[in-house]
Amino acid sequence: MIIPALGVLYLADVLHSLSRGERNQSLCSDQTAFLVATVFGGLALVVLLKATFAFPRTPAEWHVIEPSEYGFPSGHTMAAMVFWGALVLWLQFDRRSVRLCVAGVVVSLVGVSRLALGVHYLVDVLASMAFGVVYLAAIAWITQERPERAFGVAVIIAVLSAVVTGGSERAILALGGTVGAAIGWWVIERSPVRQQLFETLDHKH
Repeated sequence: MIIPALGVLYLADVLHSLSRGERNQSLCSDQTAFLVATVFGGLALVVLLKATFAFPRTPAEWHVIEPSEYGFPSGHTMAAMVFWGALVLWLQFDRRSVRLCVAGVVVSLVGVSRLALGVHYLVDVLASMAFGVVYLAAIAWITQERPERAFGVAVIIAVLSAVVTGGSERAILALGGTVGAAIGWWVIERSPVRQQLFETLDHKH
């Protein structure tokens, strides 16, 4: 659900820019681009951390569903923490207090659901939330909230995850998605591409 949500946010931002007709401005705002890069980096970090710690899951008899190999940290919880935390910090669609409340509820529900399904210990979930908060703070500080730097950091994390896991399927998907998002953002922000999009839109009208 996170990747499609990022796609919707990105497309909505681009379409809004096209509708304004500001040809010399970025099609995607720096805030949205930074958010996208941050989340892709966070998803890659989940893969890297799981492979680095390689801690086992809870006993099989606890499992309500068939989980992946490693249990620490909780990937679903950390992904939710990164995504919703990024929305709270960098997307201006409502009051921050409202966004914070929604994020807190959603992340908590995800964590509780992983416990209810029997695939994580409590420490897995709590550590995932902590990792997510530290990651968000670190990438904001390291990149100064500049999207090109955030994409660079995200790609580095994705490459490391592929190396550490020996090229696991999840790591390769994370690397492909991160690199693809970075290239896509870079291409669409090139002046010739922006101008072509505006010209195509003008012809349709």
